[in-house]
Amino acid sequence: MACLEIDGKQFEARCDFKFERTAEAKYNEPDADGNKQGGLRTIYLNLLEQRKLLYLVGFWDCALSHLKDKKPSVEKIEEALEKVINEEGAKGTERLYKEAFQAVDQSGFFIVQVKNIWKEFNYLKKPISKRNGETDEEFRDRSLKREEIQEMVERLENQRKEMNK
Repeated sequence: MACLEIDGKQFEARCDFKFERTAEAKYNEPDADGNKQGGLRTIYLNLLEQRKLLYLVGFWDCALSHLKDKKPSVEKIEEALEKVINEEGAKGTERLYKEAFQAVDQSGFFIVQVKNIWKEFNYLKKPISKRNGETDEEFRDRSLKREEIQEMVERLENQRKEMNK
C-alpha cells in the first residue's frame, strides 16, 4: 500500500476517478508520434521505467486528488518525497517507485487500462511479414525497428516483474 507522510500526517494513495481525471488533465503527454497517450499511461510507464522523479510527484498529485480542498500541494508532496529520499537514500527512492507503481499496476480500478497497455506491448512482440509492394530494404528497416521495440518490451516486462516483487 502506498502511503506518504506529509507534515506528520499519513496519506494513503487512492486509484479512483479523481486520480484518472487529474492524470488526464495534468499528465496527458504526447508520445513519439505526437499523439496524446493518456495521463494514466504516462504516469504508469514513467513509474515503471523510473525515469524522472517528477512522475512520482505526479502519481501522488493524482493519488491524493480525492482529498479535494484538503489535498496537500505539489510542493508539500515534493518535500515529503525529498525527505524520504534524503533519509533513506537509494532504498527509499526504490521503495517509493515500487509502491506507486504497484498501486496502479495492481489496482482493481485501473485493471482494464493496465491490461490494454500490456496487450499492446504483446502485439508488438509478434513477428512481422513483408507487405505487398514493400522492398527488401524497407522490410529490413521495419524489421530492425520491430526488433528494437521487442527488446524494449522485454525490458519493460522484466522491470514490471522487479517492481512487483
